Amino acid sequence: MSLIFDLKNQPTTWANGVNEDLIADYPEYIQKYGKVGSEKWWDNYFSGEIERKVHQGKVVFIGERADSCDEIWDIVEIDFNGELAEYDRCGYWKSDEIIVGALVSIESFEISLHQKYGPKTHMFDRLVQISKT
Repeated sequence: MSLIFDLKNQPTTWANGVNEDLIADYPEYIQKYGKVGSEKWWDNYFSGEIERKVHQGKVVFIGERADSCDEIWDIVEIDFNGELAEYDRCGYWKSDEIIVGALVSIESFEISLHQKYGPKTHMFDRLVQISKT
């Protein structure tokens, strides 16, 4: 498989919003795991303390498509065992390796917390890998 995205190699600004929310509403998370994106946090991630999911699927569509409001979006559509997911075609989703029929493996994680007006979930892709069929 070819690696097209690795969150660990990105500037840690991706974690700013979730860390602000955790400081305000769930400081115990930071005490236990460290600030998201810090070395302590990554150590906990790689040790399995932080839950992650791996989804594997097949690219079935790439291009522009109108949504229910007739807005046109450039997307990548992936079939994950019968469940279709659409991703905006930007950043690493514009890789030349993303072609119809390519197999995709996405490792992701979520951080959920309760805020004053209800729950909030931050979702992140950690790794995206592609293999051609």
